[in-house]
Amino acid sequence: MQNIISVNQTKIINTIKLLIYKDSPSLLEKIDFDNDEIFLEPLLFSYFNSKKRNMFSNELLEEILQGFFVEKGEPKTNRSFNKSNIAYIPNVGYFKKGLKNIQEPILKSIDFEILKEIHPTQEPYFREFYKGHIVKDNPLYKSVWQDKHKELEKAILIIKEYLPDFYQELAFANRKIYLHDNPKILNFTTVETLGMLYLYVLGENNLIYFIEELIHQGSHNFLYYVVHNRKDYFKIDVDNILMRGLTKQEWDYRNVYGAYHGLYTVAKRVECFDILLSKSVFTGKKKHELLGRLADQFSRFRTGLELLNFEEVFTKKGQDFYFEYDTKCQNILNKYKILPTIFDLSNRDLDFRYDDFCKLNPISEFYKKEEQGIFNF
Repeated sequence: MQNIISVNQTKIINTIKLLIYKDSPSLLEKIDFDNDEIFLEPLLFSYFNSKKRNMFSNELLEEILQGFFVEKGEPKTNRSFNKSNIAYIPNVGYFKKGLKNIQEPILKSIDFEILKEIHPTQEPYFREFYKGHIVKDNPLYKSVWQDKHKELEKAILIIKEYLPDFYQELAFANRKIYLHDNPKILNFTTVETLGMLYLYVLGENNLIYFIEELIHQGSHNFLYYVVHNRKDYFKIDVDNILMRGLTKQEWDYRNVYGAYHGLYTVAKRVECFDILLSKSVFTGKKKHELLGRLADQFSRFRTGLELLNFEEVFTKKGQDFYFEYDTKCQNILNKYKILPTIFDLSNRDLDFRYDDFCKLNPISEFYKKEEQGIFNF
């Protein structure tokens, strides 16, 4: 798989280079053309995807790229101000409208950047969703990086230490993380801002939550690289064909491509949770939460893909990929099959919330069962 994603990454980089050349060729003379990292900047993806909506002029492209210029000049911010009147210039910093000096520096955390403010090209992706329906466009939200980035960093370090193979995938496909306070904007990634993770954060003690969402959302971005060439994996238009049209399950609002992502991200969570539990990384409340989140994966596994006519939908390569992760996920879940009989997740809506989980599954009951050795898998 490493060869596939490297080849696909090169294709994506070359596409971005070509788009810059078509949009403003002189900019390529100002940057290091051989530095591939420049062309994986997530704002380049959101900028070029905004072109189909005619939202921004090509002057914004220069503002996005200026931090990568070989010869630096006075920062230009005129077209980069977001709704909060903050301009984020990659590789430079954050500017407040009306002030010339940098208001906030770039925040790096191990191999990632914690984004302090959203860029205007990213704002259109913030919507409140519920079961496939847009509930609200242009919702309110604010950055919570200041209070939450330290705990996020702890989660990243735990993944790096105990899940080194997955960490390589995470660091390969993900570059920037934005933390905000609106839980109705469900955590997401999109190929249109490739390399970005958008996460809401509630309350305190979010370590296990961050670990799950780094695995979950980070795996979406990785899979974008894997299946970059749709025709290698699918025989049908998986982006525009809904699952319900093929499976007759009226509740299933996902497109086939989204369901395929669902299998992969569930399998990766189950695989990583199993490793963390096998290595006894967590005890007490954190183990309780991790087991609850693992139990939650049972209801997210085999939710429709298995009903498809594989010969009509998938190529041989697409089928092999499906069966690899379906089988791997099932085998690990079999190891923990007692969990759905122990834990009550009936009050879970869309996302797992540990506070809600504890209402039906008190920590005191967990400690009793832990003493009995029930959770020694």
